[in-house]
Amino acid sequence: MLPETHFLVPFAVGLILYKAGIIPWQLALVAGILGVLIDLDHYFEHVLHAKKNRFSLLATWNTSIHTHRFIQRSFIHEEIGIVLVTLLVVLLFFVSATTSIIVALSYYSHLLLDIKSLEKRKVLHLRFGRIYIAESFYGIVFDSFAIIVMVTALAL
Repeated sequence: MLPETHFLVPFAVGLILYKAGIIPWQLALVAGILGVLIDLDHYFEHVLHAKKNRFSLLATWNTSIHTHRFIQRSFIHEEIGIVLVTLLVVLLFFVSATTSIIVALSYYSHLLLDIKSLEKRKVLHLRFGRIYIAESFYGIVFDSFAIIVMVTALAL
């Protein structure tokens, strides 16, 4: 999924938790931001594996979206990462339940949105100069649903 989906979904769920009195709205925003920052692993993997334009954010983006020259997902998207982050979430719960909720919301929503079958059917292919964008049908659905949830949560 694209960054906006990784932001909108945990932010929308965070707003529901805010309306339920579980977390402050600022932490709902943090959950959305963390949902996007998890994809920094793409950049680090690009730096490790790219032959040229190693530190280029544009090259990282286009490799991830368009050329797929190498796998950019690190261990945090694999089984070992899931186990390690789950242990972190459990340990964090004993220190701060709220922080644990935010990390869990950000990470697990990110993983669920990155399920390969949700990303396969690309319906939107755009190019703006040297930047490629390819959005899946499910990305558009999740973005739309998240916006509806956010507006509804804020209206209540």
